[in-house]
Amino acid sequence: MNDEQATVGRRQGRWTDFGAMWRATLGRCPNCGGDGVFTSYWGVGDTCPTCGVRFERESGAWLGAWVMAYTVAIVILLIEAGLLIWTFGLFRGLEWVLVVSGIAAVVLCYRPVKGWWLWWMWAAGFITKDGED
Repeated sequence: MNDEQATVGRRQGRWTDFGAMWRATLGRCPNCGGDGVFTSYWGVGDTCPTCGVRFERESGAWLGAWVMAYTVAIVILLIEAGLLIWTFGLFRGLEWVLVVSGIAAVVLCYRPVKGWWLWWMWAAGFITKDGED
């Protein structure tokens, strides 16, 4: 087996590494489990301070995380709207309840979803150490 085949084999095994998925969702490095991936609530550092993998190789790599966060928020809002309408019927102020809930859902879901997206990019082979790509 040559080096290229070994690399492909390692990357294929990443898709079933659910421990790495949970680590990333909780804000840890999917590669090594090290802390310090997030520099702020919204921001991810350039590299992992523990193992050195580079998180963003291309600008716009995080657009998928925004799409996923909005999708999760929409699902939450649909469930919430259905429950509210079923319980109380249509009522004055429902739209404002849903607007506030929607903003809160996006803000609260973004960081875990961004961590999950980090795992997805790592599993797909987009996140590697410099010189490995």
